Amino acid sequence: MDRNRIALAVTFVVTILSLLVGLINLASSASPSKLTRVDGSSGFGTDRLGATLIKIEGEIHSGSSSYESAGAQTILHQLRAVEDDSNIVGVLIEINSPGGSVGASQEIYKEIMYLRKEKNKKVVVSMKDIAASGGYYIASAADKIYALGGTLTGSIGVIAIAPNIKGLLDRYGVKVRTFKEGKYKDSLSLFRDNTPEEDTMIQKMLSDTYEEFVEDVAKGRNQTVKFVEALAEGRVYSGQDAFRNKLVDDIGGRREALAELSKLCNYEGTLPLYEEEANPWDKFFQLLQAKSGSVFGGEKAILQELKRSPVLVLYPQAMAW
Repeated sequence: MDRNRIALAVTFVVTILSLLVGLINLASSASPSKLTRVDGSSGFGTDRLGATLIKIEGEIHSGSSSYESAGAQTILHQLRAVEDDSNIVGVLIEINSPGGSVGASQEIYKEIMYLRKEKNKKVVVSMKDIAASGGYYIASAADKIYALGGTLTGSIGVIAIAPNIKGLLDRYGVKVRTFKEGKYKDSLSLFRDNTPEEDTMIQKMLSDTYEEFVEDVAKGRNQTVKFVEALAEGRVYSGQDAFRNKLVDDIGGRREALAELSKLCNYEGTLPLYEEEANPWDKFFQLLQAKSGSVFGGEKAILQELKRSPVLVLYPQAMAW
């Protein structure tokens, strides 16, 4: 009898929670995004004439942003939301990121360039603690870049890392059988050494991506490829050093970046700054996801450490565990 009551109670609770989650998702999808004012003086514009604030925080990756990372899909949605909004004349992007995946960084870079060149929006970047590699890649697409004196930036380079546990397996007599169709399908495998031919192939892939990184930075910064190459190769700079080397335009934070954006937009005074209003339920579920990830293990420590490093990463299949 007690068991039946417990089962009935559990079923009831699960049903109620399912209905609640369904209603939350329905309300979230039905509610349009709103812009909330976060900074800036009124100046002489209309109530909503101003700039939008977009934050890129944590590891940059494809898909949606999480509680502690920046997803390209989310950032692109925010950028595209203001493409045809005549009241939003500028974009202030705050970056606090060590980098991330190549494709995601390139997508955001190209969207910013499109906003500038095709939609005539002015874009200014304000760097926080760190804006390195993929973070700098994105920043280089802006009209102007501001960094703090202690910001870590630069790190123009590309890396691919895959652990190799072959020696450990050999020591304990563990054999791994691999079935594949395609000579290179298990390149960067955990369980064997690469062949010299595979090393050459992977290095070529990295070289091509690195060249594109350098070329895009040169295009965004209106510099020559030779100029960027001299500052690249993975070197990391402080904000002051980046300013001296013309990787950023000036030293300052949000106040200075917003003042520059207002000037670029020919706005008399300081542009009102708006930010897309976050859905509180999205925040709740992101926090819940982050907490559950820490409880149940999440990704391997080596990948987490790589994400915290100031590098632009090519994630090989061997790391997608």
